[in-house]
Amino acid sequence: MKKGKKKRIMAWLLAAAVLTADICGNGSVVHAMQVTADNAMQEFSEAEQAFAELLKEYEMYGMLKGSPETAVYQEASENAVVVKKLASGYQVRFLGAVCTGELWFKVAFGIDGKEYTGFVKEHSVLTQDERMTVWKNQYFGNGGKARSAAALSAAQGGTDLSAFPSSYRSYIQNLIKAHPNWTFVPMNTGLNWSDVIENETKDSVNLVDINAPKSWKSMAAKDYNASTGQWVIKNGTTWVQASEAVIKYYIDPRNFLNEDYVFQFEQLTYNKSHHTESGVEKILSGTFMSKKELEDGSGGNITYAQAFMKIGKELKVSPYFLASRIRQEQGVKGTSALISGTYPGYKGYYNYFNIQATGVGEQVIISGLKEAKKAGWNTRYAALKGGAAKTAENYISKGQDTFYLQKFDVDASYNGLYWHQYMQNLLAAANESTNVRNSYTAMGIIDNSFVFKVPVYEGMPSTACPCPGENLDKPSIKVKKGTPGTVKISWKAIGGADGYQVYRKEGKDGKYSRIKTIKSPSTVSYQDKKAVPGKAYYYKVRAFMKSSSGNKYSSYSAVKSADCKVPATSWKKFKVSGYTAVSLSWKEANVAGYRIYRKTDSGKYVCIKKIKSKTTVSYKDKTVRPGHTYTYRIRGYQTVDGENYYSAYTSVKKAKIKKTRKR
Repeated sequence: MKKGKKKRIMAWLLAAAVLTADICGNGSVVHAMQVTADNAMQEFSEAEQAFAELLKEYEMYGMLKGSPETAVYQEASENAVVVKKLASGYQVRFLGAVCTGELWFKVAFGIDGKEYTGFVKEHSVLTQDERMTVWKNQYFGNGGKARSAAALSAAQGGTDLSAFPSSYRSYIQNLIKAHPNWTFVPMNTGLNWSDVIENETKDSVNLVDINAPKSWKSMAAKDYNASTGQWVIKNGTTWVQASEAVIKYYIDPRNFLNEDYVFQFEQLTYNKSHHTESGVEKILSGTFMSKKELEDGSGGNITYAQAFMKIGKELKVSPYFLASRIRQEQGVKGTSALISGTYPGYKGYYNYFNIQATGVGEQVIISGLKEAKKAGWNTRYAALKGGAAKTAENYISKGQDTFYLQKFDVDASYNGLYWHQYMQNLLAAANESTNVRNSYTAMGIIDNSFVFKVPVYEGMPSTACPCPGENLDKPSIKVKKGTPGTVKISWKAIGGADGYQVYRKEGKDGKYSRIKTIKSPSTVSYQDKKAVPGKAYYYKVRAFMKSSSGNKYSSYSAVKSADCKVPATSWKKFKVSGYTAVSLSWKEANVAGYRIYRKTDSGKYVCIKKIKSKTTVSYKDKTVRPGHTYTYRIRGYQTVDGENYYSAYTSVKKAKIKKTRKR
């Protein structure tokens, strides 16, 4: 044990001893604590060595869970220099454990391709690797060997809902309610939602099958022929550019925080308590690999399931991930020339993971088999293991350690952003996660302690992005009056829409006219600034999708109305004061001011006072004369663009001024 660390532990324990002696009045406590310090140092040393032995077995990865950031220190002390501050969800690789009275971990991490090391407190890092739990229980649990440090070590685990945006919380709460052992950690990407969408909608980054719903396919892509309204299929491919609407749906993590798809956020590292041969067989069921054998690389034969288990254990990668990835890449029948072993010029070579298989048509096959030949994948097992090793090295150990992050490159720790994506198939992460989830369910371990890393973006829509259907859904609108002369119409985004049209009519007997065409699918409100006070307006909205033959429209929304009449006021007090004055007061209304009208005897009403404040709600008329009858009424007004609009009048009040007596 280093001398500096020994001093820190001694100082911590002896300080506790002195405090205890002061309280108890017993100086012998100090001597006892010195002995305890020596024992503690031995126990701490054993714990550190045991952790080092774990890491010799295979690497252990975790994620930071501080909110919003975790400080990484140069030494195992909060007084040390801060190396970096990292966001929640950042991947780290464990390098060792240090006990200083508190438990620290030495970790490695990448930033823009450069690797750094430092120390973080135990409660700031989380891993799904069950070896960590066993080690902690042995040395820091109840009855553990290093009990002294356990007293200061914060507990790991549990989901901090407050660390997530409010729009995520209900989804996560529902999952935790059903599975209390599950833990969710936000991955604060620091990326702006609009920037992510801009990059993920670039040509060929995300593809869907040609047979997908029309609203899933981009009409702005190179492979769309506007004159025919068809997508151009070249070199036998069946994939076309995905539409912005469906890309938004699949990138938005909130849409997949549910029982069916949540495992796309699970870490893809090996866990012997979760991963079994029977579980792999569940994933392979119904495919060309189900209960089928291949050479094991040493002259014998093993099943595909056994091969995935063997490779996963050796590389410390989830065998469920490996099986699901091959199922995704090669399909159920496995008829691709990349794994036939018979392609001219590349006989006896295989590329199960489609590594470097890029381009279109035959280019995909040739480029993929060139990679296989270069890597020496001349047996099926060698191709499985070699592809798995490259995937682990280039993705799982480089921050992209979930299905989601391999599909959408939003982790910049090692390989930049957006380009380092394993596949173009937009649905891949969702499909693969379903395979894994079904396997866990079939094995009866769905309630085990799983950890999920869920990306969070800045400037996200307030609600989850909708999935576009074959036909556009009907909008559901809300109408709310704003400042005088304005009405706000709002609705939820419609999946697949390219924009919206807003219609208005004046009065029940009026005719609808289009007052606004919105050419952005993400703009879901409109402010009508020409709603004249004093009138009633009726609104409806429909969505549209562009096509070569003209726009395709949804049904109109239900009609919502806004009564823009100017609020009326009413009397509070009305009093005649002798022969010379009449006092008036009324209730405050949401107006710019008031007009007071009066008529004398049977004459005409005349405005006798203009009040330019809604809070002035009284007036004393001192211009009355004896022997006359005065009738009053009041109305409020609002001013829009320099023009006044008036409310209804109040009821009338009369004041009869008596004649003065002659003396």
